[in-house]
Amino acid sequence: MWDEKLAEYGEKIFSYRKEFTEKIFQEMFPIHKNITNEGEEIKLIYQSDCENKQNFIENLQKTKKIDIMKGFTTKGIHRDDFNIFINGKLVNIYGSQGQNRTVILSLKLAELQVIYKEIGEYPILLLDDFMSELDEKRRNNFLSYTKDTQVIITCTDRIALVSKNDRVYQVEKGQTKLAIANDEKKI
Repeated sequence: MWDEKLAEYGEKIFSYRKEFTEKIFQEMFPIHKNITNEGEEIKLIYQSDCENKQNFIENLQKTKKIDIMKGFTTKGIHRDDFNIFINGKLVNIYGSQGQNRTVILSLKLAELQVIYKEIGEYPILLLDDFMSELDEKRRNNFLSYTKDTQVIITCTDRIALVSKNDRVYQVEKGQTKLAIANDEKKI
């Protein structure tokens, strides 16, 4: 009875996640291609042991003894994950720090696009020291995607502003300065 209900809800969660990851990938593919100047081919694969109700029930039955000993289910929708590949190789194993950072930023931008298409409004994008492993071309390509979005960026390097409406705040020795164009004003 419990396995049946768990599998029923697991199948629903799987379907939603599969649909969502496909939406993310549709947005992520062209973004990543642009950020990398068409130098990298990206692929996102959603992995699950629970593709359908029957498969999930079979997995629960196979691992029942182990699950009882451990006190939790070792197979199930809660164990799902996704992998990202660049040029056919797992990025989290074979990718450089810059490639890993670019993938994360591409994923964030794709999420923004999916959310915008779902609710008609961009969420606020928060980025903490996102530029540390990116070369200047990737930085500029990434920033070009944020022009319609409210973005809060913290970083140690000065960045080129995308538009004249952007504001840069500099914090030094506890003092904050607002830099607008080339004027600096204390706040």
